[in-house]
Amino acid sequence: MAVALAHIRHVSCDLYPGIPVIFCGDFNSTPSTGMYHFVINGSITEDHEDWASNGEEERCSMSLTHLFKLKSACGEPAYTNYVGGFHGCLDYIFIDLNALEVEQVIPLPSHEEVTTHQALPSVSHPSDHIALVCDLKWK
Repeated sequence: MAVALAHIRHVSCDLYPGIPVIFCGDFNSTPSTGMYHFVINGSITEDHEDWASNGEEERCSMSLTHLFKLKSACGEPAYTNYVGGFHGCLDYIFIDLNALEVEQVIPLPSHEEVTTHQALPSVSHPSDHIALVCDLKWK
């Protein structure tokens, strides 16, 4: 994530100064993780517990920062991925708070719709991820 945000900073600050940022995708990280904390808060400390998530012998301790003011346009849904053995929010639309605001978020399918066929993908939802859709407007 730090490498991606550094590249986005290069594009949005050096190459095309002032363009707003919309950064979206499947980040494979729930809102409780260091990745999400880093994106939303602009920093992560070298003693964050996620640095030792593979055990102390593989600890990677570094502090990271970025300059963007980002937020998750669709909030933190209970899940955007619902498969056997796991369900959680892994997908986000991060937007630049300095330039954009959320006009509306298209509602996600109900829990009943998602679980009718036990898990995703299913005959009614062809992906194991639920699409996030929102309308944004310039500030």
